[in-house]
Amino acid sequence: MHLKLRLLELIVGLLLVQVKSRPQANPCQNFYKVACGNWSSSHETDSYQSFMDQLDYNYQEKLADLLDNEREDDEPHFVQQLRAFYTACRKPLSQDQVLRILEHLIAMDNIQTEQLTVGLTAAFRLKVLPDINDSNTYDIWKQLLSNREHWDTHTTNREPLTREIFDKLWANMPKVPFLFKEYYWHEMSKLEDKIMSYGIKDDASARGDLVTGIPSFWMMPWPNGNITYENLFEIAHLLDLKTDEFIVVYIYMRLKLVPEGLSKESWHIDRDQCAEQSTQILSHPAVWLVETTPPRLKEEPVLQDIFEELKHRFGQKLLANRNNFTPHSTSFWSKKKRMRLRLSILPRNCSAQSMVRRIERHYRDVHMNASDYFGNLNIGLNHSRSQRDYPELWAIVFGHEWIPSRTSKSALYRTQVHGYGTFASAFYIVKQNMLIVPLSLLEPPFYTHGQPAILTYSSLGFILGHELSHGFDSEGMTFSSNGVDNSAVDTELEWNPRFQQKLDCLDRRFSNRRYEKFADASGLELAYSAYFDTAQTDHKRKRSAEELVAQKQQFFLNFAQFFCSNKELDKEAPDHGSDRKRVNDAVAHFEPFREAFSCGPSPRRRQCRLY
Repeated sequence: MHLKLRLLELIVGLLLVQVKSRPQANPCQNFYKVACGNWSSSHETDSYQSFMDQLDYNYQEKLADLLDNEREDDEPHFVQQLRAFYTACRKPLSQDQVLRILEHLIAMDNIQTEQLTVGLTAAFRLKVLPDINDSNTYDIWKQLLSNREHWDTHTTNREPLTREIFDKLWANMPKVPFLFKEYYWHEMSKLEDKIMSYGIKDDASARGDLVTGIPSFWMMPWPNGNITYENLFEIAHLLDLKTDEFIVVYIYMRLKLVPEGLSKESWHIDRDQCAEQSTQILSHPAVWLVETTPPRLKEEPVLQDIFEELKHRFGQKLLANRNNFTPHSTSFWSKKKRMRLRLSILPRNCSAQSMVRRIERHYRDVHMNASDYFGNLNIGLNHSRSQRDYPELWAIVFGHEWIPSRTSKSALYRTQVHGYGTFASAFYIVKQNMLIVPLSLLEPPFYTHGQPAILTYSSLGFILGHELSHGFDSEGMTFSSNGVDNSAVDTELEWNPRFQQKLDCLDRRFSNRRYEKFADASGLELAYSAYFDTAQTDHKRKRSAEELVAQKQQFFLNFAQFFCSNKELDKEAPDHGSDRKRVNDAVAHFEPFREAFSCGPSPRRRQCRLY
């Protein structure tokens, strides 16, 4: 056997031995802890916080290596813009530059969310752009408050404003109407008093984890007592309520508080973080450069075979028709089962020359300056915003809802800032009935060409099954294979008592996370069935009867390790819940899992199933 494949099997084998040797790790009670218990400690010094972050980090390192190389003479215009953005990001930045960009924003008549993002990124020296959408600045503040790097007292001032200091700062403000002076003083002093009022005097260990340290480059007052992460979210909400114009004026005044001579120190953004911002702002050029230098290995046969098996398994559920749907609806969904799989966010059905022309058209109005980092941020965010005005098409991402910008099946689907959740995430496009897997997902440690099939089925098989299932939840299943919403099917779903009863079960147990929980459980079941159960679509796999229990345990362990992380502030992500809950909820009522780890019958109610 090839050496790297043997090593993969040995690694998984060691995990199984580790589980058996740790009596305190009970897979039946907390399988996430069994699969990921040592992940945080073993990755404590790494630059990423989760398994998925590691894939993104590896991707950015590869992109940074390409952008650090000298420019080719015949590079397309869009790659030149990508290099210009990266070069500007890598140049030393000063606090004086931050003040100039804030002065520019203050002088604007109407500040958009994109401009506020630039201002906050500049003022707080945030190295990676925050998670934002059109109307929600709460995520920006949450990201800033969670930044726990070293705080330098020479770069910001956290003393509260006095009226005397405020008057002096106001006298030197750029374009701000004088009539608003008292309003700003009242709002600023009230805001600072409120922030400082947070905190507790007693030990709050029973009420939540205490926050240690102050966010890096924080220039506002800070609570006097101990605070919890819940307090941080309350502060973020408080700041989110303020207008963009007020926030820009406020942080400008706070930065002017730093004594002269101490604010001149330059700062740098690391190469991998500049590569990440380059990917966020100019996604298609970044993908094109990585995938063509050198050309990526095509994994079409492997993934297409697995995807066909998963569709076959799901088709069997539809044929069983346990909800007693009408023949019209079952025929409608049978056609929808022809869902297509595409690797890469770039089209695969055109020539290299045609691909370059498409990307050139998409970015023809983007002109980056290799010396103006903040200006480039503004250009990139405005371009992303200009692509958002296409409400006729939507998709479900592995973690987020996302709106592409074209209706063509060979289109360049828009990639907004953090639109994927992580850049390696797969996503399902409802209007095209198509599942897209970015090639960045097909990288070690998640995927290695030629790895044992059990590793591929338990990881990629689960992800493909998860996205496939989204096409058949109560929101996705009303759309035809051509992306047309069918009112007759929608009506039947609404009046089908069995289906509604199952939806109610999901609602009661998971509330707004019902569709993601359904997709997790369904994806795991489909992947497991495709590997272990016999069917007409089976390929030869090494399913030894003597080692069947160990193989099943290996399957579930590899599935769970996809979710390993050490993120503190994302314990309860709004769409999915915590990584721990995702793993434990998916396996809790899955009988093959309980049999593999000798858990006995499920002690609680049966799993909520739609089919």
